[in-house]
Amino acid sequence: MHDQTGELAPGPLDGIRVLDFSMFLAGPYCTRLMADMGAEIIKVEPPGGDFLRHAPPFRDGKSAYFGQINCGKKSLELDMKSEQGRELVRRLSARVDVVLENFRPGVMARLGLDYQTLSALRPDLVYCSVSGYGQNGPGAQRAAFAPIIHAASGYDLIMMDYQGIGDRPPATRSTVADILGATHAFGAINAALVQRLLTGRGQYIDVAMMDAMHNLLAYEYQAAQMENPDRPIVFSPIRTADGFVMVAPVSPANFAALAHAAGRPELVDDPRFAAVTVRVRNWDLLLAEIELWSLTQTTDACEGAIQTAGCPCTRYLRIGQSMVEPQITARGAAVQIGGVDDPYKVANCPAQFAGTNVGARPWVPSLGQHNKEIFAEVGLSTD
Repeated sequence: MHDQTGELAPGPLDGIRVLDFSMFLAGPYCTRLMADMGAEIIKVEPPGGDFLRHAPPFRDGKSAYFGQINCGKKSLELDMKSEQGRELVRRLSARVDVVLENFRPGVMARLGLDYQTLSALRPDLVYCSVSGYGQNGPGAQRAAFAPIIHAASGYDLIMMDYQGIGDRPPATRSTVADILGATHAFGAINAALVQRLLTGRGQYIDVAMMDAMHNLLAYEYQAAQMENPDRPIVFSPIRTADGFVMVAPVSPANFAALAHAAGRPELVDDPRFAAVTVRVRNWDLLLAEIELWSLTQTTDACEGAIQTAGCPCTRYLRIGQSMVEPQITARGAAVQIGGVDDPYKVANCPAQFAGTNVGARPWVPSLGQHNKEIFAEVGLSTD
């Protein structure tokens, strides 16, 4: 974003340097957000690169998936199993504000690059470790990716129960645990930077994807501790004459608006639905009553009537449709990056700042692109 003089305004994290050892998503998304806010991200990649570089979809032979998660960063290709590689990291750690890693617990200690070692070189260092189960405890060493955490946290069986059909947990492509863990790491790192500003002290942060998922499942976490918990609302699609809509008549006003939009004002005083607690227990019945009307309407008509009445509602969209919606365009929530010959869009930073340069930086580093620059900075030759 530009200020009133037309100059590019600094981002809120301008001047913050991050040494990022993380790969795939649980970590790289955190530093993508930090890059969006102006931080300098030095992405340390093993020989051959982050394996997300080899993940489809590809554009001109390069992973656009990698591009969305890693745009705006620098790339340092480095063999940390070599003494020369570890020496470079030690020298560089004294020149950065934040270190982020998502290896299995103990890996960085075995390399001699753990918090105790690197904070001795820079006492105000903020060091964050993201892992599946946390750094300590009997399960800390278990390998984990997002699907493992979804299964182990209860998330997948909860989704199966809410679907109400099938005899096995659903197949998934979801990366909720990765993105949620990375987002918690982002918040914790910035809190530690504020603490450092106030006290001059560094901090070690331990983020577990499992803990993040349990925080996501607040209702279910509490219900699991009760013998007969109150039934929650399970939001389900409503069928129209040519598709589906989703409605969320959560408040009394929303419910009344939905009833009037459907031409069923008598539902407001129906004893099955009038009180909130009763309405929740009879939620499926309520949706069935509304569907008697919606099945006679096109999706366009149904969505328009319900929205106009004042109840939250939307048609179902595929992501290719959603990302070009007028609201997305107006907000600048999709940003073009990549080369001149084959540019593509990535999802922009969800947070927008007034008068500050926050957003996806429109470049993706090639593997090892910044090796020469970083080696020279710490007084080592690329040889």
